[in-house]
Amino acid sequence: MRILKLKIYLILVLSLSFVNILSADTSDKTQGFFVPKDEKIHLKRDGIDRAPNILLFNCHYGAGHKMATQGIVESLPESKIQVIDIYDEPLRSLDPMREINPKWSNEELYNKMAKKEHNRLLNFAGKIAPKTLYLQRYKVEKLLMDYIAKNKPDMIISCVPLVNPMLLKVSKKFDVPFLVVTTDIDISAFCYGFKDDEYLSDWNRFRITVPFSKETWDPGFSKDLPHSVKFSLQYCFGYPTRHAFSEIFEESVLNQLREEYQIHQDENVVLVMMGGNTAQAATTYAKLLLSMKEDEIERIVGKNNKKNKIRMICLCGDVTQKMNHNLMVQLNSLNESKNKHNEHVIIHACPGTPRIAELVSLPELCTVISKPGGSTVNEMIKKKVPMIYHISRVPLDWECGNMKYGISRDLGRSFEINGNIGDKMRIDLVHVLTYVFTLHSDIQKGRRSVPEASLDFTKNLRSTVKEMLPEVPIMER
Repeated sequence: MRILKLKIYLILVLSLSFVNILSADTSDKTQGFFVPKDEKIHLKRDGIDRAPNILLFNCHYGAGHKMATQGIVESLPESKIQVIDIYDEPLRSLDPMREINPKWSNEELYNKMAKKEHNRLLNFAGKIAPKTLYLQRYKVEKLLMDYIAKNKPDMIISCVPLVNPMLLKVSKKFDVPFLVVTTDIDISAFCYGFKDDEYLSDWNRFRITVPFSKETWDPGFSKDLPHSVKFSLQYCFGYPTRHAFSEIFEESVLNQLREEYQIHQDENVVLVMMGGNTAQAATTYAKLLLSMKEDEIERIVGKNNKKNKIRMICLCGDVTQKMNHNLMVQLNSLNESKNKHNEHVIIHACPGTPRIAELVSLPELCTVISKPGGSTVNEMIKKKVPMIYHISRVPLDWECGNMKYGISRDLGRSFEINGNIGDKMRIDLVHVLTYVFTLHSDIQKGRRSVPEASLDFTKNLRSTVKEMLPEVPIMER
């Protein structure tokens, strides 16, 4: 019985990675949203002026939550934010892996499985786990109650799926405002467990962010949400992208990148970003590009275009790790391959970099090829860079919504690598690259707008925090 229970818990945690409108100008403006120097969020109570204490719950299932957390923290620099991994701290005792060995955790196991693309198992877990977690809701609420009573926050922010009904119940008991900041475009996992017919809370005590407008988001994503949460949705909120993706970089910075990555004036850039086993897909993309005929390359870049070459930059992660180093060497060696059918493609494999925001600011960077994770998709939307959404044989269910929105809004196209490299796959990639290169050109020349890029997450988060905080009673210290 205990072994069965451990298996159920394991499935549970593996899956955890996964109507009011803000005033928003949806015109296609230049980015660059930052915290005003003269604006401060503070509380005045009993003659004391102080920064608010905020508990920010996140998790370490995948990298997206970490990046979204950074976006939230950067937007509230004057607040005292305590970032809590909800599964490592208050709910740590629910992790059966730690019972087996304290050095292990389900988060580590999930990340290893995600890197090895055990997506079929993860998707299965994603269907079973929410129900299993909901059956334990009273235990979860007790653990959260004890934790919040000890820390006494002025406000709670969650960017974690599945646990928000329990967090809301606890926040109500302490009369503390609760904001859910969603980290996928499909927010259904963040709303799981709410009942259709229940009254959730007052608008100034509970809200759930929707990154985009009601008009563009509702048709694809609102239908299956519990009826009760629809009164708590805050539209046009923006996605918690890191501030670097709102920054406009000087030409000297871009020139330094061109020198570092050997980008010449006659080159367009394609950036490939994929980790773990999916990084091997970079080899397939490289081979497909190198096997293209000269007329196919001309079709992609445009006839009579002075930039008539393509440099594919493949980020290989930490190359001190043997697997990543070997991948980098293997990719670069393809430039000398006998199967190279054109002189207009250069494969440039290199170590990973923290300077993604600068790289995708290069005007000659035409597209990014990557899995459709929440942060990656939304950071590229912020930079107005079209994407090619890489589909493995079994895509992760919770990433499909990000791709679905991007395709529906004409912000990218999907491409599936399935089977052997051949003429059909090459021709399919020619069509996809031609499409996104044209889309990039239209965006650059102002023929195509990206209104989602103008949504100011920082401004909206700060105004929401100020609206939700004023009437909050201070918990006894």
